[in-house]
Amino acid sequence: MAIIEVIDLKKNYRMGGSEVPVLKGLSFSVAEGEFVSIMGPSGSGKSTLMNIIGCLDRPSSGKYLLDGLDTGKMSDTARAHVRNLKIGFVFQSFNLLPKMSALKNVVLPQMYAGHRKDYRHGKECLQSVGLAHRIGHTPMQLSGGEQQRVAIARSLINEPPIIFGDEPTGNLDTSTGAEIMEIFTRLNREGKTVIIVTHEPEIARYTHRILRFRDGLLESDEPVV
Repeated sequence: MAIIEVIDLKKNYRMGGSEVPVLKGLSFSVAEGEFVSIMGPSGSGKSTLMNIIGCLDRPSSGKYLLDGLDTGKMSDTARAHVRNLKIGFVFQSFNLLPKMSALKNVVLPQMYAGHRKDYRHGKECLQSVGLAHRIGHTPMQLSGGEQQRVAIARSLINEPPIIFGDEPTGNLDTSTGAEIMEIFTRLNREGKTVIIVTHEPEIARYTHRILRFRDGLLESDEPVV
């Protein structure tokens, strides 16, 4: 069953007096439980696509179905609600609040989803990424790899079926990046659908399928051997 389905997706941006096409008619699907990487040079449309399938932006035309829901027919409020429940985000720059402890950073998405902050569950999420002993530390007291582990724990707090990683190893050394990818691999084995944007072939090899984009089009869709 497709948890993500993109049908003839197009996105244009207005620059000056003209429309500039960024996505030029993408169609693909991601099945529940897949582990997929998205690759392509700068300007290929990867970030624009991730914003759309992450429910942070709308396409100019075409359809995007998220777990069977047509996001194009939703209000901004409904899309935000679905995003908080269905998707966990992990970013290259971690995006942690500097004055909050690791635990408080982890439970923050529960507030956005309208839930009561569950610190017990937050501790369990931190334990699942090997940081049970660092729950009271602020980001400045953590290494880059530890900060990314906190970000992964935060992405899990609402128990979403999908995890998006936007260059999640981009600010990390090779060894630490491998540790982070092992966590994503485990989450996928546990049933999460994981989608990673990366420039690094060695990171893409952790996934099971590579979607390559160029000039706003899907250039290839191939399994990882």
